[in-house]
Amino acid sequence: MKIILLFLYVFVVDAKKFTRCRLAKELVDIKLFQKTFLGNWVCLIEQVSDRDTSALKVSPSGKKSYGLYQIPSKWCKEGKKGGDCNIACESLLDDDIRDDTACAVTIFNKEGFKYWNQWTTRCKKNIDFITREIYKCPGLIKGRSNRRKVSPVTDLPSEELKNRRKQTKNGIDRRIGNR
Repeated sequence: MKIILLFLYVFVVDAKKFTRCRLAKELVDIKLFQKTFLGNWVCLIEQVSDRDTSALKVSPSGKKSYGLYQIPSKWCKEGKKGGDCNIACESLLDDDIRDDTACAVTIFNKEGFKYWNQWTTRCKKNIDFITREIYKCPGLIKGRSNRRKVSPVTDLPSEELKNRRKQTKNGIDRRIGNR
């Protein structure tokens, strides 16, 4: 009994409930799918697990679905690596979402988003709204609000930068000398 409680405690401690923006950022950082699908993935995760990495659902027939993507045990194996994703089901319940996302992408590549009923019923028609909301997240897309100013001078290779500075200095010296 103590071993089971300790086992559950480890997964509860390592679990994470994401905000929409943090989830989107993590998914972009993982780089396992095109950004054009980001809204689809975020909506799917919100619908199936409410962005909670520790989500575990058991159907009345005893079938289990794990983690952010609610991946069924067909794709993983309890207690050790296995299933179509070659992953331990328990590893889908921690806060490291790379393996979860890799498995979800495997499912998507074989079945498409239609594999998840919640995507079909709740995301398919609302994806533009979710996508617009995601792209409001600060720092999500490089080149938006947190973009540093690009200077045509300071972003040059050092040798070219030195030459331009020298030319500018010479031009200023000539103008001052001509007065």
